[in-house]
Amino acid sequence: MKALWITDPWETLDHVRDTTLRLLQESLELGHLAFWCDLSGIRVEPGRTVVRCTRVLAAPAERGAQGWTSAPADDLELGQLDAIHYRCDPPVDRRYFEHLQLLSLTRSGSGPEIVNPVRVLTQYSDKIGPPTLWRALPPSLATSSWEALERFGKQEGRTVLKPLGDAQSRGVVLLDWSTPQGAALARQEIDRVSVGLARPVLLQRFLPEVYQGEKRLWFVDGALLGCVRKMPQAGSFVIDMDKGSACGPCELNPSERQLANAVGDGLRSEGIRLAAVDLIGGCVTDWNFTSPGMIPTMEQVLDQNLARPIVQALAREALATRLPSVR
Repeated sequence: MKALWITDPWETLDHVRDTTLRLLQESLELGHLAFWCDLSGIRVEPGRTVVRCTRVLAAPAERGAQGWTSAPADDLELGQLDAIHYRCDPPVDRRYFEHLQLLSLTRSGSGPEIVNPVRVLTQYSDKIGPPTLWRALPPSLATSSWEALERFGKQEGRTVLKPLGDAQSRGVVLLDWSTPQGAALARQEIDRVSVGLARPVLLQRFLPEVYQGEKRLWFVDGALLGCVRKMPQAGSFVIDMDKGSACGPCELNPSERQLANAVGDGLRSEGIRLAAVDLIGGCVTDWNFTSPGMIPTMEQVLDQNLARPIVQALAREALATRLPSVR
């Protein structure tokens, strides 16, 4: 497989814990060709899209910022690739969409696969997910209408406020609508996150089961790869792995297993190849398909090589598309 891995700028990455670099490292171990660039490497010229990228030749065992071996940067035509992994991290904003637009402008039907599909990356929110799977969410509302948000908040009593395009619990706030003071504070927080109601936000029922942890489920082509439990920080409902939230192994109960099967079927039907889904109290509270992460942490917790089956699945599809006789 000849694959391009697109991330945020090198110096901004958390190299050891970065899932993209772990997958890139494993692809080298399996003998595939791996190329890397950041968003500035994408270039559109009349009639073609080119990427200025470097071929990665070797990765250090622990994937630190130093020790990677790469060839000099060079231009690469998209048609020379089997797969493109567009994995810059949220926020999903104009920067994210406009670079993705450049990447897909001149791509023909016979061009390399973009993982996940551009249709998914542009049409679906990580906070809401595909319409076919909305039944897996807790009661939720996404809008920029204050009247609708206030009505939903007062009906629920306590809600979680989430910006639609961010990740890692940034901007997530617990709102208590049960008193006039709480409702006034809720208005302030919603105004802040929505930039004065200029952008839609998500309100979601608060699930107290979060204090028993949130389960991260990782799917490849709709198959459940593994799961772990993430715990909120002490004295908070917020789970942030970058700020010390604990993570450990877990099992799924029968109802969660049934939900996981339904989610896997839905992801497969939508063509979502890689996804990390978070469960609280038997409901899906986050869909991560823009840049699903945590693979290095999960590998450490579960003592398993999870990157290998991911890369094998990606390569199997990429090579089968290029060489139909392989099917």
